[in-house]
Amino acid sequence: MPYANVNGIKFNYNIEGSGEPIVLITGFGADLNFWKTTVPRLSDEFMVITVDNRGSGSTLYSGTFSIDDMADDIVFLLDNLSIKKAHILGWSMGSTIAQKIAINHPEKVKTLTVVSTYRYRPARAAYVLSAMVRAMEHGVSKDYLGYVINGMSFTEEFFKTKEETAGDIKLPKISDATGLRAQLRAIDLSDTTDTTKRINAPTLLIHGVEDIMVEAEEGDAVADQIKDCKRFWIQNVGHSISSSLYIEEFKKHVRIHSN
Repeated sequence: MPYANVNGIKFNYNIEGSGEPIVLITGFGADLNFWKTTVPRLSDEFMVITVDNRGSGSTLYSGTFSIDDMADDIVFLLDNLSIKKAHILGWSMGSTIAQKIAINHPEKVKTLTVVSTYRYRPARAAYVLSAMVRAMEHGVSKDYLGYVINGMSFTEEFFKTKEETAGDIKLPKISDATGLRAQLRAIDLSDTTDTTKRINAPTLLIHGVEDIMVEAEEGDAVADQIKDCKRFWIQNVGHSISSSLYIEEFKKHVRIHSN
């Protein structure tokens, strides 16, 4: 995978396919491999760019950072790749990065898609995740954080089905405690409550109705502030949403606003 020296960091990214550029931005603790089943669903028609946010994967950085910094990283990467505008999709923490790109750099955004999004991080999620990061800092295996994230991200029906079928529940790949702590700090300092109304890109909101990490009302609150925001609610789904459930809606959103 290539690196780009942009915005004071060594930014790890990957590109597959060709056509209209799409940037996929993942959430807390995850790296670009989060999108490994999504990229093939898009790369036959689009240029798909995935990245390791600061604090995750192989991106090299120093010091603390903000959500704005992570948004700027992607804008600098697009400039480095000579891409004037792109379709931006972000999930969870990645959706706040995507919001910041649309707010601070509207000229770079063809369309915005926010999945499992929020304005300011929910208190329950912050409480649980901060406790687990502290546990990791004291030597607890990152697998335990994976169990917690799964527990907060999937529905009762999902776990019931896995239990009845003896199905395997895959643990998410998680960054080290230092990166997680830095990402949590960035999340804690980010609040788009007063600025989402500045988003003017064509926007699609995707949210699971049974999300307990970021409740559906919070997604609604984001959509309420963005003019003509289209809402795509998915029943019987929590915070982690398989892209297979929304990929056609997303493609339609991109195609409508492509050159």
